Amino acid sequence: MAAAAAVRRALPAFDQLVASAVARSGVPGSAVAVIAGDTVMYERCSGVCEVGRSDPVGPHTLFPLGAVSRAYTTTLLAVLVGEGELRWDQPVRTVWPGFRLRDRWASSEATFRDLTAGRSGLPAQAGMELRRFGYGRAEILRRLRHLDPVAGFRTESAPQDALVTAAAVAAARATGVSWERMVRERLLAPLGDRDTAVTRGGLLRSRDRVAPHRCEAGSMLAGRLPDESVFAPSLGVAASLRGVETFARLILNAGAVGGVRLAPDGAMAQTLTPAAAVASDGPTLLASSPGWTLSSFDDRLIATAEGGLESGTGAVVTLVPDDGVAVIVLANASPHGVWLGRALARTFIDLAVVGIPREDWVSREQAAAAPEERPRGLMLPPLPPAAAPPPRPRGACLGTYADRYYGEVRVGRAPGGGLAIRLGRGETLHYMPWSADVWREAVSGTAAVFDVRAGRARGVTLTLLSFDGRRGFFARVD
Repeated sequence: MAAAAAVRRALPAFDQLVASAVARSGVPGSAVAVIAGDTVMYERCSGVCEVGRSDPVGPHTLFPLGAVSRAYTTTLLAVLVGEGELRWDQPVRTVWPGFRLRDRWASSEATFRDLTAGRSGLPAQAGMELRRFGYGRAEILRRLRHLDPVAGFRTESAPQDALVTAAAVAAARATGVSWERMVRERLLAPLGDRDTAVTRGGLLRSRDRVAPHRCEAGSMLAGRLPDESVFAPSLGVAASLRGVETFARLILNAGAVGGVRLAPDGAMAQTLTPAAAVASDGPTLLASSPGWTLSSFDDRLIATAEGGLESGTGAVVTLVPDDGVAVIVLANASPHGVWLGRALARTFIDLAVVGIPREDWVSREQAAAAPEERPRGLMLPPLPPAAAPPPRPRGACLGTYADRYYGEVRVGRAPGGGLAIRLGRGETLHYMPWSADVWREAVSGTAAVFDVRAGRARGVTLTLLSFDGRRGFFARVD
């Protein structure tokens, strides 16, 4: 498409479809933009920041971006590469000698590109579950050395917010400046972006911010803003529509905005260069690059960053790099905001290329949207089978257990004949007797299965923590 002309032709029809799609989605508030080259061609803000309040969504309203934050971190890395302070293919151990993974080769050779493109070989979202144990950023990254890989180093890609955060930590060690300060001083300030917040405190200080929402029983209910401080370089950025517009212009224009260059085009181009294949069920090309997911649509390379599925918001930034076009959709409900963003991007590309939508993308993306995430691991029905043996006394289970990756769990008594299992210094899970040595957690329906020998438990498996390469088995240590 000839970017500016095609965008102008598409905008009248797109504006009508945006209004209809937003209404169909039910999101309380949204902000949509289209960019061609270095110019914002379209903006539309609608709705309210929070259900039950009248504060309108505007171009400077802050939305938590979730995993779109990864793209901000990799863009910062491109700036640092351009300044000669690090290299994409530089092993992170050269600036962080203490960095370790279970695989020795990955430990010594993993580069900034490897960590930000998710090709370490670790399971998807390795380390995320450690937040339940109350660990901070440094402790979670240290514990990754105890997790077995599930794929060969550099053979495939999986989303790994902990390792994008590790890349940010390594960059901070290389420069002697924190990630938060570098993003503000090396990225946002040169762009003239005064809206974007990179800490939870910065987000909460803004009065012009959305609340997250989820749909329950047909109604949108507001919730609390999540605290993403532990993985801020991957999940913690909050930005306004104007801020994301400027950021997208920087990417589309290979490191320059309004004549101001932040990074040489070669360094910035690496953020959109395929680094590893991503598993796909269809014929569409799917690959990862530092901070982005790459795919093909209508014979065009599409780069997508999206986030907010787990936080009650939705942010989708879609780039068509060869045409210099970007579509940005921000919303304050999940998963509605994410599938709305996907649908509007596909709709706009259709309008710009062939003049009409080739599908009802809103219906398609809504139907394809992942259901609410269910707890991982073995799930039990509320009641055991009639022939199941009765529960054993809980005294055999009390004590302290440990795993190298997860750390300690402490099993104590809970009211009503139950067990209280404390995860490190974090959450406490409550289990009730189910059958024999199996206990059930009411909220998730998952199990605690004790290995009892001679009247004393030798270990326990928490099925909530047994998934995708994690054993979830804790051996008694007291």
